[in-house]
Amino acid sequence: MKKTSSKQPLKPKNKKNICPTVAETKKAIPELHQKCGSFFEWSHDMIQIFKPKDKILEVNPAWRQALEYSEDDLAALSALQLIHSRDKKECQEVFNAVLNDGKPRKWFATFLSKTGREIITEGTVGRWVDPSNVLFGIFHDVTKRKEYEALKDEFISTVSHELRTPLTVIREGIAQMQDGLLGEIPGEQKELLHVVIQNADRLSRIIEELLDVSKLEAGHVRLHRSLCNMVEVVRDVVEGFKPVAQSKHLDIQTECGKEKIEIYIDREKIVQVLDHLLNNALKFTQQGNVKVGIREMSDFVECKVVDTGKGIPPKDLTRAFDKFSQFEREMGPGDRGTGLGLPICKKLIELHHGRMMIDSSPMKGTSVTFLLPKYVQRDFFRDAIGQVMKKCQKEGQSLSIIIFDLVDFDTLKKSLGLRKVERIVMRMEHLINKSLRRTADIAIKDTKAILVLLPDTYKESAYVVLGRLSQLLESYLARERKSPKIEIHSSVACFPDEVSDLEKILKKIYE
Repeated sequence: MKKTSSKQPLKPKNKKNICPTVAETKKAIPELHQKCGSFFEWSHDMIQIFKPKDKILEVNPAWRQALEYSEDDLAALSALQLIHSRDKKECQEVFNAVLNDGKPRKWFATFLSKTGREIITEGTVGRWVDPSNVLFGIFHDVTKRKEYEALKDEFISTVSHELRTPLTVIREGIAQMQDGLLGEIPGEQKELLHVVIQNADRLSRIIEELLDVSKLEAGHVRLHRSLCNMVEVVRDVVEGFKPVAQSKHLDIQTECGKEKIEIYIDREKIVQVLDHLLNNALKFTQQGNVKVGIREMSDFVECKVVDTGKGIPPKDLTRAFDKFSQFEREMGPGDRGTGLGLPICKKLIELHHGRMMIDSSPMKGTSVTFLLPKYVQRDFFRDAIGQVMKKCQKEGQSLSIIIFDLVDFDTLKKSLGLRKVERIVMRMEHLINKSLRRTADIAIKDTKAILVLLPDTYKESAYVVLGRLSQLLESYLARERKSPKIEIHSSVACFPDEVSDLEKILKKIYE
């Protein structure tokens, strides 16, 4: 008898039967026990073998213990039935993708146990070799970890906020004493008060950075992108550091190949990144120069901060973006930082879907480079709406979107010119953002349209906001007195009730 190679996958006896029954599928399951029975039985991870839209075929003891179901319960259970409603759609998309191409994917989902307890899990979903319409999932319970992370974030946030007020009072009191507002202060005491103020400022920066890290890790930081001239942003930041460079007799330069490189960014966040990188460069450079270079590439805008400072040893370079990493710390006075700046910068760049790299040579200097992707307008809309939709879906909230678009845009463009029309739309976007009353609400613009995103808002409330904003815009356009008259059309789209996915919303805007 010819032996079958163990490397070959087991083929079904009936080649025509491309969709086996549950009974036929379960006959193939004992292979699991034969090949890796001990792993299946004794694994602390939860393992299930299932059909995405049908029955759960097999589970291991860890799965039954966690979800509190017995062997007899399995026949009446389906995979999606056990998943929390807020995660079902995303899980179904993962299942379909794995079935289509066979590539395993990471899976994050909240299960509901038999008693209704929520179990947060993460793991991997893959496709069973044969039959191919069966999936397996290996995942572990991270509920406790998530709870601890939430407690940690809450603790950091609470402590940081509680420290802010007394620290501000302490600093202000010391500053008044140093300035002689409460009586003449001898020279030696002034020097001591100066040291105290420096350390109070350092503690204030630590608090701010702890808050930033906490918000970034919790996913509470949202970008407010607008079209910015990156060259102008860099030059403004460099200009603010020139007095510091001059006091250390250092040359600070800006190298830009073009006068204008426009890109959609959150200007405030990018300024924060540049502030930290330049502050670091000047702090650790005793002689030479600091250069900030910016250039436009096909898909990215590259920004590079290069110094001639003491550099970072190779053994420490791999930890440059780790939290609380401080290299070659020296004892004594001076601002030694917190080790949080670079990790915060990297997170902010990654929020822009960019990348940050660092290169350094001891006693020769350091260069930090970050790349920001260039968006066309539709990509920008897709990203901005997608972020808000994902957050609303995760938290089980509704999302209302108000759409304002210019009537007969092509005629306006011909008569007024594209630049003038763009300025009008930009002004309307600014007026709307200024009048929105909740921090979660945001307006973003296209060349001819403005979207107002209203998370956790139902359609009825969205129409109330629409009425108020329409009056505001009509009043503005009446003052403009342009010829031809500028008219706006408005509509409301609700997710997930009226539009189920992002492409339908984009189609509504661009149709």
